[in-house]
Order: sequence, then C-alpha cells, then structure tokens
Amino acid sequence: MTAREIAEEIRKNLRKHGITSKQVSVRAKTYLLDKSIEVRIKDLKVSKKLVEAVVKKYEYVRWDDYTNDILAGGNTYITVDFDYKVLREKAEEFKETARKILEKKGKYEKDELMRLAEKGDLVVLYQPHHNGTYPHVKLCRRNKQSCILDNLESYYAVDEYGLSEALAILSYQYGLDFTKVKV
Repeated sequence: MTAREIAEEIRKNLRKHGITSKQVSVRAKTYLLDKSIEVRIKDLKVSKKLVEAVVKKYEYVRWDDYTNDILAGGNTYITVDFDYKVLREKAEEFKETARKILEKKGKYEKDELMRLAEKGDLVVLYQPHHNGTYPHVKLCRRNKQSCILDNLESYYAVDEYGLSEALAILSYQYGLDFTKVKV
C-alpha cells in the first residue's frame, strides 16, 4: 500500500470509532523507500490512547536481528501527537493555575511531590525540584496490591509553559480538575 492509501485506511478506521477529520488530521509522506504517517489530534477530548491503538496496526518497521538497527526501505513510520497550535490555545486556560503551582514550589523539599489532582484511582503529582531529572508532572494509578503508585504518563514541566501544557493534556484526556489545586 502507498502512504496515501494507508492514510485513507487510518481515516476510515478512525471514523468507525466516531473520530472525524475535524478532530484528527492524518497526513502521508514518502521518503525514498520509507513512508511516514503523521496523525495530529486537533480535539484534546479525543483519546490519544484510542488513536494510537487504531493506527498501530499500520506501522511497520524492519529491524536487523543481529544489530537491532532499523533497515532502510519498506518501513512505515507513524507518529501520533496533539496539534501544537490547539495544545497551546488550551494550555492558556491553565496558565494561571500553573503560575500558582510554581509560586508554591519553594515550600517543598527536594524530593517532595505536590499532589495536584485525583480522580478515582488516578493521581497527578508534580515534582518541582531537580532531583536527577527535570521537574515533571506524573499521572499515576493507585496499585491495589501495594502502596506504590504505577506511573502511567510523565510530562516535563520546567516552567509555566510546560506545566500548563501538561495540565491541559491531563484535564482533557482524563477529565481531571485542576481548579481546586491545593499546594
């Protein structure tokens, strides 16, 4: 199949799941012998995990069994991400909340985490200080078998810009409420 045909198949499959071209764009490109499909989510309420599951079956990458290098030719690469412009617009809604969180980070020790939101068994934590990695927001799930939290997603949040993007993604994707953040 050509890159254009693969993109059309992806669009059809997304429509079967109720996802329209207004919500997700699919673009096809061909590079020498490889194909690239870019899927951009324009509506943050559309589940990224669902879109990734739909498009995964179209990705094909050939690997060298001995060196584990990607072999040239015949590969179909697929990327799924949020549309940058839309994400920036939605992140503006969380700018003030991000600013308040960053103002309070001085109250926390180096390895302390801020609890930003909870919903069911999901917990959002923010590590404000550099502790072997950059400050980041983590989406975790409570593990029913132990007191340990399972890390589901992580976003770099060094500044107001990164933090507001992370809050927007988590709010729209998981329905988390950051309006009542107590830090």
